[in-house]
Amino acid sequence: MHTRLIALFCALALTGAAQESAKLIPVQSWPRVINYAGKQIVNPDPGTCVKAGYRLIPAKPLAPEGKYAARAELVQDKNDPARVEWLITYADIPPPPPPEGVVTAAADRVRFVFTTAGVFRATVWLDAPATNKVEK
Repeated sequence: MHTRLIALFCALALTGAAQESAKLIPVQSWPRVINYAGKQIVNPDPGTCVKAGYRLIPAKPLAPEGKYAARAELVQDKNDPARVEWLITYADIPPPPPPEGVVTAAADRVRFVFTTAGVFRATVWLDAPATNKVEK
């Protein structure tokens, strides 16, 4: 983590000492008009855009199966001063909580009752205590 930050600051220092701000401005394509060094520049070349702090954003990669992007951050690409790269931390997707009222039971402790047509009618818990007894 610290080595990436050091590399980021070194890359920013190498891209131009006359850079107005070290803040990265991520863009999908190079802007047509920029304000740099107190001037308005129309149709700037990519080098001028880089000096002004603009960086091209690459497509965000898809998360691996069973994971989600817990944190995503754009950092300066160490190989290309005109681009930024995604620094993504993935985490496991937690399993969904069981629905309320769902009870797990062994198969030998439950009996399912169906009609002759095969339609489900009831569940009988074989080891459940009797709760609706009428006392005599």
